[in-house]
Amino acid sequence: MKREGVSFANYTRVLRYLRVYRTQFVVALICMVAFGASDGVVPFLGKFALDHVFNKGSADVLYTFPVVLVAISLFRALADFGQQFLMARIGHYVVRDIRNEMDEKVLNLGPSFFLRNSSGDILARVNGDVLLVRSLLTDTVAVILRDAIRIVVLIATAIYLDVQLAMIAFVVLPVGVLPIIRFGKRIRRLSKRGQDAIGMLGALLNEVVVGSKVIKIFGTEEFEKKRFMEENERLTQTFVKSERVRALTGPVNEILASFAIAGVVLYGGLSVARGARTQGEFIAFLMAAFLLYDPFKKLSRISSTVFLGMAGASRVFELLDAKEDIRTPLIPKALPSGNAITLEDVSVIYPAKELAALEGVNLKIEEGEKVALVGFSGAGKSTLFDLIPRFIDPVKGRVLLDGVDVRELELSALRSRITMVSQHTFLFNDSVLNNIKYGSLQATRTQVEQAAADAGALEFIEQLPLGLDTIIGEGGHSLSGGERQRLAIARAMLKNSPILLLDEATASLDNRAERVVQEAIERLEKNRTSLVIAHRLSSIRGVDRIIIMKEGKIVESGTHERLIAMRGEYFTLYSYQFEAQTMASEVSPTLIQAVR
Repeated sequence: MKREGVSFANYTRVLRYLRVYRTQFVVALICMVAFGASDGVVPFLGKFALDHVFNKGSADVLYTFPVVLVAISLFRALADFGQQFLMARIGHYVVRDIRNEMDEKVLNLGPSFFLRNSSGDILARVNGDVLLVRSLLTDTVAVILRDAIRIVVLIATAIYLDVQLAMIAFVVLPVGVLPIIRFGKRIRRLSKRGQDAIGMLGALLNEVVVGSKVIKIFGTEEFEKKRFMEENERLTQTFVKSERVRALTGPVNEILASFAIAGVVLYGGLSVARGARTQGEFIAFLMAAFLLYDPFKKLSRISSTVFLGMAGASRVFELLDAKEDIRTPLIPKALPSGNAITLEDVSVIYPAKELAALEGVNLKIEEGEKVALVGFSGAGKSTLFDLIPRFIDPVKGRVLLDGVDVRELELSALRSRITMVSQHTFLFNDSVLNNIKYGSLQATRTQVEQAAADAGALEFIEQLPLGLDTIIGEGGHSLSGGERQRLAIARAMLKNSPILLLDEATASLDNRAERVVQEAIERLEKNRTSLVIAHRLSSIRGVDRIIIMKEGKIVESGTHERLIAMRGEYFTLYSYQFEAQTMASEVSPTLIQAVR
């Protein structure tokens, strides 16, 4: 999800987000024009004060001048407030809209996207890069429009006041643009590199947080510390280089401006001494020249903000433009009434692997049938699972729901028929109630309690400090593995979908917890089309059929008794587990005797 450079096309794309707020933007634009144009009045006020108040000593003018000055100041203050507040508010609204759009995009992206992109980098785009887009809108648009108007008005004022002095002063302007262009190119490259480095740093920090136990048990704190420090150093050096270039822009233009001002003061001062100009005319011109310096300096420095903002916009749009591998068809078919699942000559090849994860798989699961998938790790069981809810699509063949290709169905409708419980249970940093209620957001508290009771979870829930209202922490890690599984089963019961996928739901549990969870699973499986992945063959008692997979193919199928009699792949798996159980039962008494 990376592109080189920063495209100026992204700037116009960012501006499109202003369409919704065009009325507010027009008002802000009017305020900018009013504020910028009012700069041209200031030199005339200075000329008027010197020529009529101080030199001529006109009493009437002396009393009216402060009133005019205060009125103009109030006008400028209101215009300045209007443009600053409106542009800031628009910027926040645009950030809100972009973040909502990014969230919707992330929700629609398939698993393959998250395999290619780290969560830390995605978070950096959503949190950090979007703020740069806001700066691109609020800071740069305001500065460019407001200060460009100020420059035009002040140049016109200066020329009107004195053409000769204007020629001397503004000969430096074209020269001052050259360092802006040169430094801008450098800043653009550094800005994009810096934002990518922030994403990488976020990814490393996220790994430290998520994998803290792994890091500690393997004693790799120093390794991770070094990795982070090296990446942090690269990021720091990138920003230091960027700041050096940015810091040079102002001083270079200031030096150039000093030559122009020095020339104006020398030539204008001599002309005043000779009587060719009045003091008021000369001071008015100087005021116009000094006022011109401020917007010109801001415009010269805004290039770094523009390029930094465009770097952020580039990374935001990379995410928004990411390809959605799994999509709902434009005209989806109606969801069929039945729940039979069929795989016809299905093959799946992952881009990172040369060998097929699945190859020529044919399988029919009748409605209400309970089927177990068995095989060594890497046999393709989880890949087959992912095909049914369309987490992935086959490169060849079809997956059918009651005779209809799942690729022709609306995704949300298809997935409403399916519930999945895996060994890696994901729970939200929320209450027990809300975690179970995730299965059906409209469920009542009574229905949640019933689902918890059916899942065998109500007993331990009632022992929690706040019962159903207890916050279980990130990932639900304040609970045991068996407790987390029972909450996942309760959530699945509340969803009450006719198709059930169980991915090694008891693989990581001890024998006692496995028995409790297995009883809950058996209640969950009633009257459902069930597909079960199991490493522990004891957990697939009572299935209608067992499917044996090896190297992405189905090699055997049948009941437990029939497969044992075949003395094939299933018999080998069963023998391994039987031997392991026998060894455990023989070793345990020996250990007990040794302890005694």
